[in-house]
Amino acid sequence: MQAAGADVAKVAVMPRELKDVLTLLEATLEARQRLTVPLITMAMGPFGSLSRMFGWVFGSTVSFAVGQKASAPGQVPIEDLRIVLDVLHRALAPQQ
Repeated sequence: MQAAGADVAKVAVMPRELKDVLTLLEATLEARQRLTVPLITMAMGPFGSLSRMFGWVFGSTVSFAVGQKASAPGQVPIEDLRIVLDVLHRALAPQQ
């Protein structure tokens, strides 16, 4: 996508098993180290909700949450996503 001139690279997949989410996150981490454009990756469905909650740790720059109605399977309600992100940000913050 970057080589073709895209401003943003996005990949969305439908995992068949939990291991597929790990594959996506590993690919996200590797791509983030190589790309200069923003990267958005996500998996859909029940397993995919995991990538939506902590994909940013691996380099995904955007997540999609449910406001009033989901636009894709695996989206998490925005209130829940905010709680998870707050917990993760605090847990991963450098200790002072």
